[in-house]
Amino acid sequence: MKIGIVGLPGSGKTTCFRILSGQEVDHHGPGSQAAVVEVPDERTERIFELCRPQRMVQPETTFVDLLALRSGDGRAAEELELVKVAGDADGFAIVVQCFGELDHRGEPLDPKSDLETVLLEMSLTDLAIVERRLARLERKRGSLETHEQWEQKVLCRCREVLSGGQRLLHEQFTLEEDKLLRGFSLLTMKPLLAVFNVAEGDLEGTVAGESRQFADEQGLGQIALCAELEAEIAQLPADEQAEFLADFDLDKPGRERFIRAAYDLLDVITFFTVNENEVHSWTISGGATAPEAAGKVHSDMQAGFVRAEVVPFAALDEYGSIAACRDAGVMRVEGRDYVVQDGDILQIRFTR
Repeated sequence: MKIGIVGLPGSGKTTCFRILSGQEVDHHGPGSQAAVVEVPDERTERIFELCRPQRMVQPETTFVDLLALRSGDGRAAEELELVKVAGDADGFAIVVQCFGELDHRGEPLDPKSDLETVLLEMSLTDLAIVERRLARLERKRGSLETHEQWEQKVLCRCREVLSGGQRLLHEQFTLEEDKLLRGFSLLTMKPLLAVFNVAEGDLEGTVAGESRQFADEQGLGQIALCAELEAEIAQLPADEQAEFLADFDLDKPGRERFIRAAYDLLDVITFFTVNENEVHSWTISGGATAPEAAGKVHSDMQAGFVRAEVVPFAALDEYGSIAACRDAGVMRVEGRDYVVQDGDILQIRFTR
């Protein structure tokens, strides 16, 4: 899973990125930086404890911090080119400033306007990509092949949507059209998460009220957190973090809540495989079938898939071992049509 982080200057997006990464990172191009982050899952640790393999492998997520957008000074389009660094991202998190009285321009704080600005810049960036391709097709005029005529028609429809400042995510496309458009890495086809960076005294996000309603109307996922406070918490020893979180009535650190919101946004679930060598956590899109999950582990497993022996995590947690689950009759044998559920422990049988 890969998430690009965008926002206007002063939004606190880089602080959010540092909370997520928790480490120094390499730079990839001017102003952008990326980090591969291990996402601890307590279930993985529990399976490791019960099954006692040699090691455990937690799932990983890549976060890309992109250069802050600057609207209104002629640089927005140029800077949004940096978003192409995360063109293969599964989604984007938009960090919105909801603290203080003034924004980065010294003007009265207006989170809703800031969110609208970022969404508009994303639409304009996509529009530029679409128009460039249409211009190339137009130069061919009467010599367009049949598939190019079809492509032109699809892109003209996209241009109409984007010219109105709208996103393509909510448009209905056929599988062929969707495949074509994904080749352009269009930003507005990706799910978006609004991250409202609030003040320490406003953890409920009261200041973000109007912008949160707007995010709902736009179909964005959302989360409110205080990046500055979370950065302080992240520096504390683990035992002190729990006490600090309790003082602010927070059940989990912002890092965990952010990642969970991203998982929910992208409809991502976790399944597990375990043997004497390792317990391994895998992420996959919700609705994936057992053969697709097998392919996540190894392409040979998907190609030769026969069946999957499935134990829900809750059952393993209760009975204490895979063998005990089998004896208790809670292990199921599922075929090619089985839709994998979050927390499933899969033993995949396949022919080589």
